[in-house]
Amino acid sequence: MRAGPDARASGDRHPANLLRHGGATLGERVADRVTASFGSWAFILAQSAAIVVWIAANVVGVLRAWDPYPFILLNLLFSTQAAYAAPLILLSQNRQAERDRVKAEHDYAVNQLALQFLLAWHDDTHPPGCTCVADLGPEAERLLAVTHLPALVTTPPP
Repeated sequence: MRAGPDARASGDRHPANLLRHGGATLGERVADRVTASFGSWAFILAQSAAIVVWIAANVVGVLRAWDPYPFILLNLLFSTQAAYAAPLILLSQNRQAERDRVKAEHDYAVNQLALQFLLAWHDDTHPPGCTCVADLGPEAERLLAVTHLPALVTTPPP
């Protein structure tokens, strides 16, 4: 998972998009495209139509019934398809999990910045010694401690 130098040139700014479009290898791009097609209605309908045609052709005896009932060759084709599909789906899921992780980290950083702006706005708009944040109590102090920001919540002087 690496962002290529051409990712910024393509206009992507979000870190997850940089990973998605930036430095994906050929195998990663193929895995993403194949799994996207496996999860589509077009694929399900096309495969269902192919199964119906396969079974009908073999039951009616077109071309000397190359795969008579119980359709062992059809079963072999399904097994082969599943054997190739499973690793591709796992590869694609791993890439999606990495993108989700990057998005969550980015969202956390944005929320941290928003909190810093809110605290700065509070300092600018409220008089010194304001206790409105302190009145929120221990929950506000816990949130500020988690964000690693300087503690602006202090207990009001007696």
